[in-house]
Amino acid sequence: MAIYSFFAGILDYPEHSIARFIDDCAAELAALAPDAQAQIMEFSTAVAPKNLGQLQESYTNAFDLRPDCTLNLGYHIFGDDARRGLFLVELKERMEARGIQPGVELPDHIALILRYLDLAEEERPSVIEDCLLPAVSRMLEVLDHSGNPYEHVLRALLSLLRRQHEALAVSAIEVEA
Repeated sequence: MAIYSFFAGILDYPEHSIARFIDDCAAELAALAPDAQAQIMEFSTAVAPKNLGQLQESYTNAFDLRPDCTLNLGYHIFGDDARRGLFLVELKERMEARGIQPGVELPDHIALILRYLDLAEEERPSVIEDCLLPAVSRMLEVLDHSGNPYEHVLRALLSLLRRQHEALAVSAIEVEA
C-alpha cells in the first residue's frame, strides 16, 4: 500500500511541486477513506494558488515555528524523556534494515515513519497504534482551525489511520476466533 508514501511526499519539506503526491493520494483514498480524500482535496484547493515559496511558508508556519506541532513524532510521545533516544536508535536500525536512510532528518520524522509503514506491513498495527495515532492527534489539536492548509493533511491522515487501526483490530479478532 503506497498510500503512506504519498502522505510522506506531502509532509516532506516542499522543495518542488507536491501536486503529484496530492493527486496520487486522493486517487488512492477514493476507495480507502472517502472522508480522508475530501480533506486532501481541501488541501489541494487551499494550496493550488500558492507558489512554492508560499507553500514553504505554510509548511514552516505549521511545523517548524510551532514546537508543539513538530513533525518529529517521538517528541509527541516521549517529550524530552531519555526514552525518545532509545526510540530513535531503534527506529534508525529498523529503517536502515529496510533500506530507508534518514538523511538530515531524525528517524522519528513523520515522512520517514510513513515510508517505513509502507515497507513494514507486519509492524503496521503497532506503529499506527503506539506512534502515529497519538502523535498525529496531538498535532491536529495544535493546527485545528488555524487556517493553515496542512491541517487538512493531518485530518486526512488521522482519518485513514483510524480506519486502518479499526480494520487491523477486526482482522486480529477474526484470526483469534
